[in-house]
Amino acid sequence: MRRTKEQAEDTRRALLKAAESLFLDKGYENVSLSEIAAAAGLTRGALHWHFGNKQGLLFAIRDEMRLPMQDLAERLSEDSRLELDPLQALGEVISNAFQRLQADPRQRRIFKVLLCLDSAGDAEDSNDGNLFQRRLRMSLQTVFEAVARREKMPPPWTPASAALAFNAAVSGLINEWARGKTDFELVPDAEAFVHMILSSWGLPIRLDEAVGKPGT
Repeated sequence: MRRTKEQAEDTRRALLKAAESLFLDKGYENVSLSEIAAAAGLTRGALHWHFGNKQGLLFAIRDEMRLPMQDLAERLSEDSRLELDPLQALGEVISNAFQRLQADPRQRRIFKVLLCLDSAGDAEDSNDGNLFQRRLRMSLQTVFEAVARREKMPPPWTPASAALAFNAAVSGLINEWARGKTDFELVPDAEAFVHMILSSWGLPIRLDEAVGKPGT
């Protein structure tokens, strides 16, 4: 029984790896299920069993990604003494993520593939489509709950509304960058905008961002 589960996981991993590689090389719309199965050395039936269809594969690729906000939320949940400044930590997590994404062309290609989910009709209304966003918002809400415990959030913000707004802002910035149709870059453009947002909730503006202010 254990070996059967291991084989099933090996099959799933092989299909995901083949799908991601083909999506990057040929584009999501130009890849067939038969091509993915053949590249993985498996049958189309195995692909249907594990993922249902090509969109299911794309959801799975996205859900395999470990979100940096998840790691931060876990750290803050264990920080009972609130020794970690949640806003500062969130700003650093976002800055580091932006820098990694911008430095790695493959990451931009992956995000372009994932943007296909935005044009998948009612995909985000399904349970699978909502899983990724729910996980992201829950992690962000944990971060902002730590902010609220450490110091009051300015009205009318609550941890839930702040998480929703911040998620929308960051997702929009990454999507704009991934499309690559403008001169907009994650660093320094999106990074500066994110820190401006966080400063409205209490994060001190960094000196290198205080451009144009008297005395700088």
